[in-house]
Amino acid sequence: MIYFIGDKPSKRNVDPKVAFVGTTSYKTLLEWIYRMNLSVNDIMLYNANAFIQNVQDEVKEDDFVVALGREASKTLEQHHIPHHKIPHPSGLNRMLNDKKQVNEFLKGCKEYVNT
Repeated sequence: MIYFIGDKPSKRNVDPKVAFVGTTSYKTLLEWIYRMNLSVNDIMLYNANAFIQNVQDEVKEDDFVVALGREASKTLEQHHIPHHKIPHPSGLNRMLNDKKQVNEFLKGCKEYVNT
């Protein structure tokens, strides 16, 4: 399983426990998932607090945790949860304007989940 972890759900979020669903960031995240050739059947989306409270203990050795953005990564680090960090998929994130940079972090994330 691959867990994508966000932080602080948007007011537009359909379910505060499930990160991104119902937001424009969700569309970007889905695009990234498809570009990395990951199956949506192998993916779970959580906000950091919901993940820590409800799922953290269920993560297996062959599962992967990906933090979406700095804040989610900080929360996971505070709880000593190993993870790979990529930028937040928000349209406000200027880093996403650089296609080369996006390709690089997606490549790194794909390598992480394929180890």
